[in-house]
Amino acid sequence: MSDQGSISYDSLVTKVRQQEETIVQLLVIIAATNRKISDLIELQDQRKHSLSHS
Repeated sequence: MSDQGSISYDSLVTKVRQQEETIVQLLVIIAATNRKISDLIELQDQRKHSLSHS
């Protein structure tokens, strides 16, 4: 492979790795958000249940 072809390949590999890292970060954010939403739904359900039995 020529130097120019090698540089392009290395650049593409770097970009793909950066995109993979970004995707992983987004998945972590989504998972944390889903946990918070689940916790809020559970808390809301507990409050509804508590109010209906008061």
